[in-house]
Amino acid sequence: MQTATLHRATGPASVLAAGTVTAPTLPHRGPTATSTRKTAVLVGLCFLAATLTFAIGNALISRHFTSADAHGALAVGVLLLGCCGLSVAANGAAMRRVLSAWTPVRSRAYFGLRVTECLTLLGVGVYFLTGHARWDAYLLCVYAVSGVAGLVLSSALLTSRIVPRNLSMLGLIGYPVFFVGSILTMFNLIDVTRGAGMLALVPGGLFELILPMWLFTKGFASSASLDNSIGASR
Repeated sequence: MQTATLHRATGPASVLAAGTVTAPTLPHRGPTATSTRKTAVLVGLCFLAATLTFAIGNALISRHFTSADAHGALAVGVLLLGCCGLSVAANGAAMRRVLSAWTPVRSRAYFGLRVTECLTLLGVGVYFLTGHARWDAYLLCVYAVSGVAGLVLSSALLTSRIVPRNLSMLGLIGYPVFFVGSILTMFNLIDVTRGAGMLALVPGGLFELILPMWLFTKGFASSASLDNSIGASR
């Protein structure tokens, strides 16, 4: 009887002990250091590709309307505008993945603005190919959307701290100047496409030149020290 009692007393404990198991460790589903590094390089390439294709494409389109011997310049210029649009859309998609942990709202807003910029560029290309009419004001439409997108990006970078603060501040200063300059140009108060008005493009232009160089050499800062910031989403 004593043996049976001991067996009944220890039985449930044995079952409980046997039922206590260590929960399996789930695999990490976030971006790895390697993938983040590749994303940084991709974003840098997108910035440079967009700047280069837009500058050359716009120059070719302008040449088409100002030179009688610019055969094929319009088609090539429009093609480059399309490449610029794809570059900015890819930029938005890549940065959305990086920024969504800290600034989910702004990461989506940035992606949406870059897609809008892409569609604007494609629409401009269709206009030129079908209407064949000169329209210099299209630059202002592109500049306005790009300025707002850059401001959203700079503020998100400042919050996430994945690039140096000074670089984020350059964007926060440069893009509002860029945007205001574009608005003033619409009212014929200044002209950001020539002369002294082009100074409004300098701070934002520096940001879009320095940021890719930084991403190529340093990449995004490690998020290990920022894990506590993920809950402070904006």
